[in-house]
Amino acid sequence: MTGMMLYFALGLMVLTVLSNRYWRRQLVVTRIAMSKLKDKVDDVTREVADVASDYAQLAHNSAEMEKRVQKAEIDLQAAIQELEQKKDAPLNRYYVFDRNEPRPGRFWEVAVRFNPSGASFAEQRGYRGWSGIRRYLLIADGEREAQERVAARYPRKAGFEVVEVVGCRLNGLSVNRIAELSTFRKPSREEEDGAPARLQSRMSPARS
Repeated sequence: MTGMMLYFALGLMVLTVLSNRYWRRQLVVTRIAMSKLKDKVDDVTREVADVASDYAQLAHNSAEMEKRVQKAEIDLQAAIQELEQKKDAPLNRYYVFDRNEPRPGRFWEVAVRFNPSGASFAEQRGYRGWSGIRRYLLIADGEREAQERVAARYPRKAGFEVVEVVGCRLNGLSVNRIAELSTFRKPSREEEDGAPARLQSRMSPARS
């Protein structure tokens, strides 16, 4: 009886050891599986965070685009309204003063009024089509030069009056202050051929 109890206790001990080892292995396998699952969960979490960030960026870009579209529509309506107003507005006609006199300087706008009552009969016939104020565009170094040139062509004693002298208000009109670089003046062949000679004469020493 005692031997049977001893064999039974030994067998139970062996079974306990085997069971313990089995469950330990199962625990290790479970921990490895949980670690892999945790890595997958972390990856999915990062992907979700990236997707959420991309979505937020797209939503921000979409909102900015909507604002730009709204602003563009407002600007378009304003431009259409301005165009309609300019269509209905009276036409501002400008006259070119220097047709054959390109020169460096800046553009000026000179307003001239013609009074037929202060002109002779011949002058009245010559400027019969003149009505109201004419605005001339010319190039000059300063306001005084522009006024003097216009006044010389249209003198007060002939019935003309210079009403206003201002810088040109038309966009895109400009002339380089340096004559050689002006788009309205190109050096002639004599100037191009004479430039090296003048430069050489300046560089050569003076003779006694």
